[in-house]
Amino acid sequence: MKPSGDVIAGLAPRHRQLLALFLLNANATVHRDRLIDLLWNDCPTKSARRNLTTYIAQMRRRLSPRDPGLSPLHSVEGGYLLSVPPGSVDAAVFNHFTTQGRIARDNGDYHNAARMLENALSLWRGDALSGMRHVDALAAWAERLDEDRRAATEDLFDVRLALGDHREIVGGLTQWARRHPLRERPHRQLMLALHRSGRTHDASASYQRLRRTLVDCLGTEPSPDTQALHQRIVTDDPSSTPARVRAGHRPPRDPDHGL
Repeated sequence: MKPSGDVIAGLAPRHRQLLALFLLNANATVHRDRLIDLLWNDCPTKSARRNLTTYIAQMRRRLSPRDPGLSPLHSVEGGYLLSVPPGSVDAAVFNHFTTQGRIARDNGDYHNAARMLENALSLWRGDALSGMRHVDALAAWAERLDEDRRAATEDLFDVRLALGDHREIVGGLTQWARRHPLRERPHRQLMLALHRSGRTHDASASYQRLRRTLVDCLGTEPSPDTQALHQRIVTDDPSSTPARVRAGHRPPRDPDHGL
């Protein structure tokens, strides 16, 4: 997007792929040969170098229509560099917020942790690098970003559990666990939220569904941590039903042992 907030129009698929590669390496030189290998999945055509030069020129005109010479995309020795101001790349801002959220969580500041993680997740408007994953390098970046998003979402669920919001997050956790049937962490979180909401039977049923899925799909039992949590829930271990967090109170940090 332009600084004004308008979407940059007229970007062909190759332009979008090229821009994504530059943004994921913002303010760093990307060597010309490396760029060719990335765009053509290590199998460049004979015309790849010439085509890259054309794409760069076209992108400069898109980024700075009035004067391509003022484009933030620069030629440097051996390659190119896209200059962007701090805070202008969503992925970098997302990483900043998640880092701050985790620091706050580790310091027991759960209210601030929730705010930071919510800010991070609010940046997402769909799948990462949508429509560009047939470029291997971008597919790898997209998978990494998607995993970062999943981890941040589950970090936020942990923080909400720490704040005692178990009833409020049951619905969201139920949907999340269904979307990720083989991820044990959200299922453990759902079990805790259900148990702390007075729905121990549903918590145990959730564990059994997870177990059947893992056995059927992977031929494995749930991890020892998940089994231990289930055992504490069915025996009504007091550590699975902590009090709501209040300002200045710092409960144990392990989400499966009394968050």
